[in-house]
Amino acid sequence: MKENQIINHFIFQTKFGYSIIFYKKSPFLLTKIIFPKKTKKNKRQNYKPHQAAIIVSKTIIDYFNGTPVHLLRPSWEWLDAGGLTELQKSVYSATAKIPFGKLSSYKEIAEVINRPGAYRFVGTTLAQNPFPILIPCHRVIRSNNTIGRFAGGTNLKIKMIEFEKEIVAKFNFKPLLSNHF
Repeated sequence: MKENQIINHFIFQTKFGYSIIFYKKSPFLLTKIIFPKKTKKNKRQNYKPHQAAIIVSKTIIDYFNGTPVHLLRPSWEWLDAGGLTELQKSVYSATAKIPFGKLSSYKEIAEVINRPGAYRFVGTTLAQNPFPILIPCHRVIRSNNTIGRFAGGTNLKIKMIEFEKEIVAKFNFKPLLSNHF
């Protein structure tokens, strides 16, 4: 099997639990990020991870320590978007532009991508987000201001939203739009 087809993983600990990133080595491409879990699964790691995997893991760790990801975010070049449609990419791109500590609705994202009736498509696409945290799907809620569903669980989504609001309030942080996506 070619090295660019082998999926590697890297397990690391955040304040919210253990997270895993899956990636291809050559060229480096993230294929999936798993939200933090309280316990570490029995996945062994007997090799030194790719340097870019370490950078991504530090970005995620920094996020859970209160640093807005858009200040550290890897570029699209590191995200394996090969299996995504152009419309899905537009949803992820619009979602990536939601500032740290702010929220948007599925309907607003649908309007941004010029598909105002496609809010269910937006929800479905975000439910399949392979790059959570880097593409902050937790910042998207329903138009009636309820949380909506979340791959990492509703409790984690609420914690992440509250966490970001606390950081913004504590440091009087002024969100900036990302230009990486």
